[in-house]
Amino acid sequence: MRKLALSLGLAAVCGTALIAVAPVATASETGAQAACFTLWDTAGYKDGSRVFSGNDSDFSNNNWSSGKSSNNSANSGKNACSHNVYMYAETSYAGQSYYLQDNSVDSDFGNNGFSNTAESLNGF
Repeated sequence: MRKLALSLGLAAVCGTALIAVAPVATASETGAQAACFTLWDTAGYKDGSRVFSGNDSDFSNNNWSSGKSSNNSANSGKNACSHNVYMYAETSYAGQSYYLQDNSVDSDFGNNGFSNTAESLNGF
């Protein structure tokens, strides 16, 4: 009986240790949190939009929800991520850059000189 109690106690401790060290899901692994960065075609969060859940080195094959190409046409954005997201004027994260801080919004990229400029983004 004593060996059985000791074995059960040891199993409980080991099971707790496994739970304690289990990796936490990242934003890219959790559906709702993964879609935390959104760009819009028009200032004021209007017209077509596109949600991002990871880096994108080339917008040339992306479309807004309206069907129009999203390359060089972003004018507003919302960053609900817990980290900054950087946009670049050229593909592969090159050229002029502009970022939205974590948990922030920008209803008009024009006031920051970045209207119709984004070709890539990263920060995920």
